[in-house]
Amino acid sequence: MKKNNTPSLQLYGQIRKILVVCICVTLLLAFCASLWISLKQDAKVRDQVLLSAVQVAAGTSLLMEDNHSERLQEYVEHTVREVPNIDVFAVYDASGTPIAFYDLDSNSSELARVPALSEDVLSYFQSGGTTLLYNHEAPANADRCAYAAIYDNSGQVSGFTMAAIYIRSIHQTVLSTLTVHLLIAIAALMLGNLLSLRLTRHIKQELLGYEPDAFRRLFLQRSDILNALDEGLLAIDLTGCITYLNQVAADMLKTTQQDALGKPLSTFYPRSTIARVMQTGCPEYNVSLESIKHVAILSDRIPLWRNGKIEGAVAIFRNRTEVIQLAQDLTGVRHILEALRSYTHEFTNKLHVILGLLQLGEIKQAEDYVLQITQTRAQSISFISDRIHEPSIAALLIGKAYRAAELGIRFVITPSSHLGVDNRYMPAGGLVTVIGNLTENAFDALRNVPQYAPREVTVSIQDGEHGLLISVDDTGPGMPHEMVQRIFERGYSTKGEGHGTGLSLVQDMVSSYHGAIRVESEPGVGTSFIITVSDPY
Repeated sequence: MKKNNTPSLQLYGQIRKILVVCICVTLLLAFCASLWISLKQDAKVRDQVLLSAVQVAAGTSLLMEDNHSERLQEYVEHTVREVPNIDVFAVYDASGTPIAFYDLDSNSSELARVPALSEDVLSYFQSGGTTLLYNHEAPANADRCAYAAIYDNSGQVSGFTMAAIYIRSIHQTVLSTLTVHLLIAIAALMLGNLLSLRLTRHIKQELLGYEPDAFRRLFLQRSDILNALDEGLLAIDLTGCITYLNQVAADMLKTTQQDALGKPLSTFYPRSTIARVMQTGCPEYNVSLESIKHVAILSDRIPLWRNGKIEGAVAIFRNRTEVIQLAQDLTGVRHILEALRSYTHEFTNKLHVILGLLQLGEIKQAEDYVLQITQTRAQSISFISDRIHEPSIAALLIGKAYRAAELGIRFVITPSSHLGVDNRYMPAGGLVTVIGNLTENAFDALRNVPQYAPREVTVSIQDGEHGLLISVDDTGPGMPHEMVQRIFERGYSTKGEGHGTGLSLVQDMVSSYHGAIRVESEPGVGTSFIITVSDPY
């Protein structure tokens, strides 16, 4: 993905192409309009010149006195040469026969080239007409001509004058108009090329040096990344309108991204105090949003600065319930709390038995019962503490033993188990996460096992010179192969919503210390989790 400040050939070419097309279309339209106006005006001027020429000639005394003198031919030639926009001039007698003629194009005065006046022209003048513009049967193949009648002193028609023009004059008008517009087009294209270069540089600067298509891909990628976050992300401008929110934030506000964008935040969250950071300019962290009732949320609010001025604010929403649960799973606090609760429950039950015996007056039996449970618990605690020298793991296993007794499950620590203090392969916190989640998972597997069936969980921990081995076995219903393939996926669980993180944390913890985990399960027999770690941390 290229990022630089030099003009992009691709962007430059696109902008230049657009400008060239716009300039060409504009100039073409301007040329057509200008040519039409020019031709219309030139045609009007030419017609006026032709009419003026024949009217002036028809009123001269020379044509009215002697139509056959040499002076008449000289007058005709002089008129053609001196008057602009006249290429052909002719004089006719009263019958329409040419008596004088000159063609500027061929420099000819041959009367044979000039036909007599047509019946249409003669009939027009006989009906009282004085001048006529005519396009049909013009002499010498001219394209436009004008006629005027010559009157003698008695007021009778004694002849006619004719002036004509060739189409080359029209071609000259088109050519001159086209030349002017071509010069304008060249200048416009040069200016457009310069403007496209400057516009390209400006756009590249606004896009932080990225190509438009690269910038679009980058924007879509970052949008997908923000939508994939577990945290909600929301941004507002100075007016309090939502400028961005990802899918998680939209779910927390019970709306959609399309409906929320551009709308005031107060529409979806009336009690929001996010705008406060735009007034103070100070970020706020870990703010508990008690006003959102359906989920417990912690929020960070940060003002957005640009060129030394605040232009908005961004808020990050975290599900507090999930954060607390995840923290407990990572630190093993949940397992320790469960162990303490089980120990308290078991101790309360024993106290109730002792209290009942004392109330019945069975003091001897109460003493024997206290000695029995004390000896049993002491033996159990001693058995674990003699083999597990890490205090937190020993306490965890003792608590799990009480938890198993509460659930009616036989909890066994193998005699070969051994774990030293500060072992080299995994810290105590990691062991609490691994062993706590695996044993709790084994307890869950035995919940629906009938009372008459074996209900047993066996834990083995062996810390040696060549590595650490942990195994947790249960006599539960087992799992099919397709379920075994998915049990470590985060969120996958057969126990319903809110579960599916424990085994995922186990796998993450084992992987972080370069260990391996193997699952052996057979339906109707049970399941075993075997973890090996050989690299010291």
